[in-house]
Amino acid sequence: MKTRSQSAPQARLSSRLLAAAVGVACAGLLPFARADSLAPDGIDATAGQGHAVFVSGAALHWDSLCECTYLKDHNFDTRLEAQLTYWHSQQHPTEHGSLWDVGVVPMLRWLPPCCSSVQPYVEGGVGVHLLSHVRIGNDRDLSTAFQFGENLGTGLAFGDNHRFEVGVYVQHESNASIKEPNPGLTYFGVVLRFALR
Repeated sequence: MKTRSQSAPQARLSSRLLAAAVGVACAGLLPFARADSLAPDGIDATAGQGHAVFVSGAALHWDSLCECTYLKDHNFDTRLEAQLTYWHSQQHPTEHGSLWDVGVVPMLRWLPPCCSSVQPYVEGGVGVHLLSHVRIGNDRDLSTAFQFGENLGTGLAFGDNHRFEVGVYVQHESNASIKEPNPGLTYFGVVLRFALR
């Protein structure tokens, strides 16, 4: 069992890592943001579960960051997501009950030609993540705070100007064998999105 003197430095380190991750995420957005506005296009709420870990989070997203004619001609669009998620272990008792995850994920989305008020989409992305701790639960040692993330999802956009989205996704995070062990975490989730403009 950890003493108070051991947990205080760890808490300070976790706070610094989390602050650094938020700074990296914000700095990472600036080069990709449209010149006309840094304001996000929408907000997301997510929830998922995998390997006895429940994951819940929120995100901001920016749409159409690449005005690429080839992509537009083939019904593709781009999106950048800045995510903050909370991992909670469902194993009890455990000394490693939770952690925070900050991520920046560029997404490529395919939207078929719209013919109704409901439009399906398929999306995928690869991004970077920073964790506040490297352990979650009793048996998952992620080794490094820096992780890569891959995301694949599908869903429906609906409402005025397709302002709302509901979808399902699968996400995998691991350190790409930078350091062992590297079990990573794969989880399945749902996402709700709301356009701000």
